[in-house]
Amino acid sequence: MNIELYCFAAMKDYFPARDSLSLEKVETVADLRNHLAVLKPDSSDLLRLCRFAINHTIVADEVKLFDGATVAVLPPSSGG
Repeated sequence: MNIELYCFAAMKDYFPARDSLSLEKVETVADLRNHLAVLKPDSSDLLRLCRFAINHTIVADEVKLFDGATVAVLPPSSGG
């Protein structure tokens, strides 16, 4: 399956702001979260706090990914 991955804020310290990924054995958002943590172990603490959106809709970890999906990784943020 191929997805477009967008990372924001502090997640850009670990991953490119935009990346095309070809994934095998990744079916759900939870699988993707784990896959990213394996790629960059230093990101795992922040990844646990992130929300994920598919095609501009925030989704739960059990939601299935699909080919061509646009996935955003949204870390908690604050500011003013």
